[in-house]
Amino acid sequence: MRKFNIKKIFPVLFIALVISLSSCLKSKDTYVDFSKVGTTIELPLAALNQETGVKVVKNIYPVSTTSSDLPVVVNIASPKTLDHALTVTLGINANDAIGKLNTSVPTGGYVLIPANAYSVSSLQVTIPAGQRTATVNFKINSSLVGTTNTKYVLPVSIVDGGGEQISLYSTVYYNIIVK
Repeated sequence: MRKFNIKKIFPVLFIALVISLSSCLKSKDTYVDFSKVGTTIELPLAALNQETGVKVVKNIYPVSTTSSDLPVVVNIASPKTLDHALTVTLGINANDAIGKLNTSVPTGGYVLIPANAYSVSSLQVTIPAGQRTATVNFKINSSLVGTTNTKYVLPVSIVDGGGEQISLYSTVYYNIIVK
């Protein structure tokens, strides 16, 4: 049987003790008090993977004469939910958005989806009191888009935040692909 050697085990026990006693402290330099920030309205998908400053979301649809849903979620970003309903207005920001997209993305070449290939019942969405999100459903008619190599995009932007500040994450580019 081997003898127990305290000199070999002591460093391991000492390191384990130091690690277990350490903790994270709230430093005034790095701690952000979000309870004092205001309310902003955003499109959550716009915040994902912002390497280029624009977010292109690929949406693949089969060729069909039946329209498919393209849900667009609007979010209230705030410390607390609002105590009143908020109506937010979206828009298709064609000219400015397509130009920005094509200069920001190295592959570029995006064009606006034909106007008859999508529809929406209303560009206004109401987020109920006490909730954070609401969804606008666009309808995509893939048979009118076709299976071409054209890079069709539907740029959806927040144009009116219902009196609240609009976030920098206010435009999403939905790349409509039909296969």
